This record gives sequence, C-alpha cells and structure tokens, in this order.
Amino acid sequence: MPLVPFGTHVVDKDGKTVGTVSRLVLHPDSQEVVAIVVSQGVLNRREVVVPINSVQRFGDEIRITLRTSELAGLDLVDSPSLQPMPDHWKMPAGFDQRSFFLVAGNGWTAAVLPFVLTSPSVSGTPAYIPGPDLHLDPPEPSIAKATPVHDYAGERIGVVDGVEIDEATGRITRIVVRRGHLFREETAVPASLIVSVEDDGITLGVRAEQLKRLGPGLAGKQGAARS
Repeated sequence: MPLVPFGTHVVDKDGKTVGTVSRLVLHPDSQEVVAIVVSQGVLNRREVVVPINSVQRFGDEIRITLRTSELAGLDLVDSPSLQPMPDHWKMPAGFDQRSFFLVAGNGWTAAVLPFVLTSPSVSGTPAYIPGPDLHLDPPEPSIAKATPVHDYAGERIGVVDGVEIDEATGRITRIVVRRGHLFREETAVPASLIVSVEDDGITLGVRAEQLKRLGPGLAGKQGAARS
C-alpha cells in the first residue's frame, strides 16, 4: 500500500471529513496493514479502527466507503485486541515512528481480518443507540478565529484560520493554522496534536518543525471558527 503519513485527511463516501490518520494496524502474521486508525476530536477525542477493505482511495487524502454515521459501529483503538508493535519487528519502509503501529492480536486471525460490518442502511439497525443513563461527553471547545497557536516549547506558530468538523459527531478533526502576515501559508493540524485550548491560545504536543510534514488546509472543507 502507499505511504500513509500521520495526519492524512480522511473523508467518507460522500466527501465529508471524518478525521485524520493517527496510526496503522498490522496483521500479526503477515505484518501487512489491515486497518487505519482515524482520530476525531480535541477534548472528546475518539479513535476508530477502519478496516483496509473499507478504504476506497489513497492519496493526499484517504476516502473510505463508509458514511460518517457508520463509524459509530467500528472498534475503538483502546480495544484489548490491539497491541503495540513488538520491538523486534522491522520498521515498515518509509516510517520512523514505532508508536505509529498497532498489531491485531488476541484472536484476530486471518479469517476475521480485515473485518466487515453490516451497514445500518442495509440491516435497518441504527448504528448507535444511546442508553438512558448515558454519560454525555463534554462538548468540544469553542475555538475562535485568530486564536494564537503555540508548539509545546511555547514558540508561536501562527493563528487559527478555520476548523474542520465531523458533521455527524460534531467533533473537531483538524484546525487550519495560518502562518505569517504577508503570506497566507496554511497548515492543517490534526486535532490529536492539540494538548490544550485556553482563552489565550492553543498548545500543540509537537515542536514547530514537526508540522512541516503536514498538508495544507483544504478549501471548501473548513468549518467556521468563531470570530
């Protein structure tokens, strides 16, 4: 499969943003990629495992064959069936972060990977049914346009120009950061890199130079940041 870097944008079958790639899942025997992990949200962060056979196209962005509502039925990354990649495994070509990989285990065999879920639109069963005593997740933070963005060392990177939101869940998937004043260089930063959102600015969990590997903001896919 092609190189899938951290932060690659993911859209559903209708072209709606659903999140960004945070990790890849490998098969325990073949060590081939069998799923991608899609990260959504800032405070209310959620990481879902999308089987590789649900990926329609790779490229600057990944398009999956599922609709946003169907992601509610997928496994979460904290499932006990997923384990860190063993230290003795050779790193896949093109990658330099071992923590980027998980391994399917605990009964996940070739017979069940990649797995396929029945579509709610076919079965008639809702993808998600909240319980009466469900604890509601905290709302996503309100991010204002022009909010300063700093790396974890405190260096100012730029200001917020827009946000990208998963329409089905309301979770923030990326913030678009404008760098500089004369030139509108924009970088789409995955929500999973955000450590804190305060009135005086947003702090990321990486250094400024690490953002150079991320892609630009995507016109037409942005939500409106609060002015």
